[in-house]
Amino acid sequence: MEGQKAALSASLTELQTQYDQMAAEKLAQERIWAGSVADRVVKSDPLYYQELYPDFYVTEPLGPAVQDDGTMYLTFDDGPSSNTPLLLTVLRNKNVKATFFVVGGGTEKQRQWMRDIVSEGHTLGMHSYTHRYHEIYASVEAFLDDFYKQFTAIKEATGQAPTIFRFPGGSVNAYNYPVYREIVAEMLRRGFVFYDWNLSSGDASSNYISPKKITSNILDNAPTFSRGIVLLHDAPSKDSTVESLAGVIDGLRDQGFTLAPLTREVRPMLFNYTDYQPD
Repeated sequence: MEGQKAALSASLTELQTQYDQMAAEKLAQERIWAGSVADRVVKSDPLYYQELYPDFYVTEPLGPAVQDDGTMYLTFDDGPSSNTPLLLTVLRNKNVKATFFVVGGGTEKQRQWMRDIVSEGHTLGMHSYTHRYHEIYASVEAFLDDFYKQFTAIKEATGQAPTIFRFPGGSVNAYNYPVYREIVAEMLRRGFVFYDWNLSSGDASSNYISPKKITSNILDNAPTFSRGIVLLHDAPSKDSTVESLAGVIDGLRDQGFTLAPLTREVRPMLFNYTDYQPD
């Protein structure tokens, strides 16, 4: 097990290096970072799943890496939900842009909430269509099947194709160990960037967590980082998250942080096994 942990840690370090090289090269002369490291992630003959979904690619060139020390990125997983409009109201009142990693989109209400997120200037990313770990991580093909469905749902609802995503459960979890390296390589090859987190609100718990506790979970730990990606959740049961949001924003600003939405140019946070926190 220790050997596996060491190998996973080394692999994630290598992926971080690859991403930094991609940002530095900034070639983007063809569709998917032509000539850059991302094109060389898979060097063998094309694998069968590389032929799937020919429109499931990021076509925009990668811009220069963001210099973001002193920046915090608020991210909301699992929406859109009936709490989305309430979160958007707080963010609007506080003049903050955030990132929503959304699931599904099969109802008109969900599609409208997605449009609202985009129209207010927030970033919309993929977090899977079903959020069913056993199905999504059954194979690389299963992952692509699910995420392509989410990609299509977002594009059809908003007119914009998402370019970033978050793994259900984070990039390293108990379900994806056999296939996660292949999934990461394939999604990088297609031009997508994924984001884990280094600050958790704790609101993923199925037990009640108070707004005060959510706020302290974030603000007590934020000063230990020069930059951070904050994990929060957007779901019908997460009223405490809505109630805590204004205080979290004020507290982070009081600590000297700037708040911004994620884009592909932001350096990703990548998990090691020792960093794993349940989604």
